[in-house]
Formats: sequence, structure tokens, C-alpha cells
Amino acid sequence: MRFHYPNMLWGLLALAIPIIIHLFNFRRHKVVYFSNTATLKTIEQENAKTKKLKYIIALIMRMLFVAALVFAFAYPYNPDQKLKTDDADNLVAVYIDNSMSMQSQSSEISLIEDARASARKIVSNISPSQRFVLLTNSRQPDNEYPMNQDEMLMSIDAMQTEASPMSFNNLYENLQMIMKRNGFKSASLFIYSDFQDNMMNLDGVVADSAIQLVAMPLKSDYQQNIYIDTVWLSSPILQKGLANEVNVRVVNESGKEIKGLPVNFEIDGKAVAFNTIDVPANGRNEVAMQFVLNDNGMGIASINDFPITFDDEYYFTLNVRPIIKIVELSTDNVVSAIQTLFANDSLFNYTRIDPRRIDQQYLSDCQLIIVNGDDIVNETMMQSVLDLAKDGCSVVLLPSEDPESSESADDTLSISMIASSHPFFDDIFVKIPDNADMPKVFKHVKIDKKRFSNSLSLISLQNGTSFFTLSKVGAGYVFGFASKFDKNWTNFTENSLFVPIMYKIAMLGGKVNRLSYTIGVDKELTINDLTAFSEGDIRIRDLENTFEMIPMVELRNNRALIRLYDELPGAGFYTIDHGDEVLATTAWNDSRLESNMKFWDREDVDKLLKDNGLNVLAVMKADDMRSNDVMEMMVRRSMLWKSFIIIALAALLMEILVLRFWK
Repeated sequence: MRFHYPNMLWGLLALAIPIIIHLFNFRRHKVVYFSNTATLKTIEQENAKTKKLKYIIALIMRMLFVAALVFAFAYPYNPDQKLKTDDADNLVAVYIDNSMSMQSQSSEISLIEDARASARKIVSNISPSQRFVLLTNSRQPDNEYPMNQDEMLMSIDAMQTEASPMSFNNLYENLQMIMKRNGFKSASLFIYSDFQDNMMNLDGVVADSAIQLVAMPLKSDYQQNIYIDTVWLSSPILQKGLANEVNVRVVNESGKEIKGLPVNFEIDGKAVAFNTIDVPANGRNEVAMQFVLNDNGMGIASINDFPITFDDEYYFTLNVRPIIKIVELSTDNVVSAIQTLFANDSLFNYTRIDPRRIDQQYLSDCQLIIVNGDDIVNETMMQSVLDLAKDGCSVVLLPSEDPESSESADDTLSISMIASSHPFFDDIFVKIPDNADMPKVFKHVKIDKKRFSNSLSLISLQNGTSFFTLSKVGAGYVFGFASKFDKNWTNFTENSLFVPIMYKIAMLGGKVNRLSYTIGVDKELTINDLTAFSEGDIRIRDLENTFEMIPMVELRNNRALIRLYDELPGAGFYTIDHGDEVLATTAWNDSRLESNMKFWDREDVDKLLKDNGLNVLAVMKADDMRSNDVMEMMVRRSMLWKSFIIIALAALLMEILVLRFWK
């Protein structure tokens, strides 16, 4: 045990006071005359012994009271629990959680500003000879190299206040990597965070006793939040001049029901629709708003909720469907049902080509490839087609005319099962009538499901075999049919199911542009039909031209796979430019994990960290962090002084009881 204020130990000299009082008792004695003193002498001897013991016990209690008070004011502490802030081999790391939830209010300022102010006090009170690193969710490379005190203070002031959340295990592993890279034997880690539920992931953490932890839980005065969770279209296919609906899901993270909450929808800065919504306490609800789009646009759905506002807007892009390129690989010369369906529709660019006379490069920008017979393409061509499926193209495989692979049935088979609950059928029909007219199948083959590991049967025949299957291959789909689209095989092409199913297949291969991306989650995106990439760079810019990033780009089948090596600065719209040409406009939103108002209490944080074997020096209270003596309270943090106060009070009580009741 050591003392933070050792000069206070001079107060032990006060122990002489009760001793002096005990040795020199100046009480006046009264003389009482008795006729016979024989009996009194016996009583006097007995009382003298009792009083002597009584006064010795009282003296001990008084000395214990004085000594305990002196020790308490000298602030004792355990030297093993002292921060190693005076060790040259020790790294001082300060983690400030700069995620969106830290913008909530604490007292009169935001949590992030509260953390920044306290962190400055700590750094300012540590020896300037120490080395520092500032850890944030932004993972700024410059901050992760050891800095001196002045550089650390400047980094704290310049820290950005918007970033995606980081889990605790990532934070801990990052510090271990920095220590190893720079040769530090130990580290003191100060953690400023609201300890939101999504942060407290300690899976895989390997405890290191050389890392001392001081946790600083910050608590907002506002524990309620209403936010837009997500936005989607009733139909993913946007066509010029046709009505569609935007659906907005609103979540209420409070114990009070919200009635009549206004929800606004605008396109390119102009109000398009407005509605109100009731959201139950600790629940969610959805609202739909109709619109008509005449050209590509930038949409924003918004609500008003103070003070947590980062999730009150949801950005998304609206893109009118481009012409879909469809190629049918076939050796037939007759007009097929596929040609009849797609050739005269302005939405599609349909071509039928003999696979023996095709340049494979022609297929590179297709959205739908129909292989009308497995036997008409060689193995190399088939692999090229499947590679295109991995990049997002839809592929339809129809069986060959080989009679050995077909199965004849004595009776005509009908479709008996449709997996109507599968998302593929979501916008094809709502409910299948009991007396629906199902297609008839006269001849079919057995679809090889082993060809693709995740093949699903969407439509089955009466004998249990699959008629229509779906297989997810990379970013695209491969669809298989058990019958050719020929009247000798089936009347499927004459049934009402044929048109919506084939349209849906084409639309899935049309690479519907994503409405939005999530910052910190989505790291790559694809630009289709990139034809002018031979010169210049791809750049990502915000609409105000205040931010610019040069991403990594990989060309693949006339498409550009764009990878982001860093996070975007905030939610909003960003263009992808090639020189002066805008290739695409994308919408980005902050992760809604930050919108969840579930936080860990100080006691729970302390228990979780210690249960995982981490070297936890202290979990501070909010009032302690705001104290001007925060560093002194933290560096020498100990509860031993309380024990001495308790001892002093117990000694005082014992003395009173002895003097009052010991007769």
C-alpha cells in the first residue's frame, strides 16, 4: 500500500494528544470522610483496575480514530493498480467512439464533445514524454502511429464526428497490432463510449494483462429514438410514366406510442408525396406513398425527431429501367415463343443467334441468355455463359431434343405444386385460385440438381419431379426447365404463367440498381456497360464537390467492380465519375445499428470486461470524468480510503459506548 498524499502522514503526530490526555488527567478530586475505610479500600482496588482497563480501551479507540482519519486523507492505493503512465515502454491509447449515437446530448453538450473534453484533460495531465495514439471508428492511419502530447491534442481536436460503429474486439485487436508494430511492452487504454449494445462484442478477444483498461461510459439524457429503418419499392422495376409505390418503415424506440407522425417523400429536392403514420411503443409500422417517375431521380424519405437526427432521412436513387438485352442461343429457324414474347417489346433488345456463329464478347453485356438446348453449346461456351451468370446475368437452360433424356408418360402430367411463398413469385400473383388452369406437360426431362449446389424447385409436376428450378450463381441466377417451349412438350407457353415468369427472369437479369448502400457495410459496387474506361480514373464525389475518393477498380466482362478502401464521410448522394462524365449516382445511408437505443450500464460493462479476463483498472462515473482532478482520481483510483473512514467511525462509536455504558 502506498499513499497519494504522503505529507498527510505528518498528521500521525496527533496521536500524542490522546496519550497526553490519558497520562495527565487533571480532573479535580473531592475528599469524602468515612468512619470506616476497610470496606472502601477493597472497593477502591477493584474500581481502579476496572477504570484503568476502561481508559486504556478508550485511549486505543481514540488513537485508532485519529490514525484512520490520517490514513484516509493520505489517500492510500494499491501500487499494482496504478496506471503505467510514467513508463517509457508504455503506450497511452485513447479511444473515442465517434459513431452516430455519440451525437446524442449529455447535460448541455453532445456525448462526443463530452468525451473530447475529458480526453484532453487526461492527455494534458500525463507526462509529455509519453507516446500516444488516438483510436476512433474512422481508423485514420495517421492517428495509429505514436504521437507526442501536442500532436495527440491536435488529433483529438481534429477528429471527425461521424463514423460507422466498431466492435470492442476490433478495437482491442487493433491496439494489440499497434503495440506489436511499434515495440511497446504495455499500454493504457482509455475508452470513451456510450457502450451501445452493438459495440459490446468480445468474441475472440485474447486478454492481454499488459493492456490496462479504463472505461468511461457516457450516458445520454435522451434514451428514445424514432427513425426510418429502410425504404423499398412495391415493384423493383421502374418504368417511365408508370405509377409505383415507395414504402417506408418507421421504428419507434420509445415506450410511448407515436400518432400522426408526418412522413415526407421528395425527388430531386421537390416534394412528391406526404403521409402520416402511427407507430406503437417499442414497435414499427410501414407507410406507402405513390409516385410517377419520368426520369432518373434522387429520392429522400424523411421524418422529424429531435435530438437524434442522423437516422431521420433515408437516401435512395430511382432509376428508370434501361433496355434489357436478351440473346437466345438456338439452331432453330422457326419463330419461337420466346421470340414472340420479347421481340416486339420496346423494353427488350431481343436477338436469336446460332451459337456456332457467335462472338462470345457479344454476350458480355447481356442481361438474359437463353440456351435453347443443352447440346447446342460446347463446354467452353457453357462455362462462359455461367461466368456471366456469376456477374449478375440471368441464364435459362432448356433441355435438348435428345429422346434418350426424355421421360414419356402414359398420362399427361400437370403442375401440382408452385412455391408461391418464394420471393421470386412476390409480384407475379397474390394467391393461386383452387380451380386455376395449370399448364400440361406431355414430355419432360429430369433436371440435374447436382449441377448447382443450391438448386431450388419452384414448380413441380404431379409425379414429384421438378419442372422449373432456380439456382443462385454468384450475383446472378440460372433457371432450368424440364420441357422445351414447344407444343409437343408442354402448353406452358400458352398458359397465363408463361409471360409473368419470363418477364420476372428478364428483370432479375436486368441488374436492378440498388436503391441505396450502407456506410461501413458495403465495400464494393458494380457499374454496368462501362464502355469508355480506357483513359482517366474513376472517382467518387459528393454533390457539392467537397469530397473526392479514387477507389480501386477491376474490369470484368465490360463491367467495373469498384471497391472502396475507406468509408465515405457521411450519408447522402455520391456520383461515380469517369473524367467529366457521371457514370452513376449512388445513395448512402448510415448504419441503423446505431439507431437502437440499448446501452450497457457501468456495472454491466465492468462485469463483462472482467469476466473476459481483461485487466480493468477502473470503470469511471460520469461525474468523475468531468472533474478537474479526473487524472488524479483515475491514476490513483482506490477505495481503500473508504475503508479507513469506516474504521475511524467504528472506533469513535466504540469509544462512546465504552465511556457511556461501562460502569
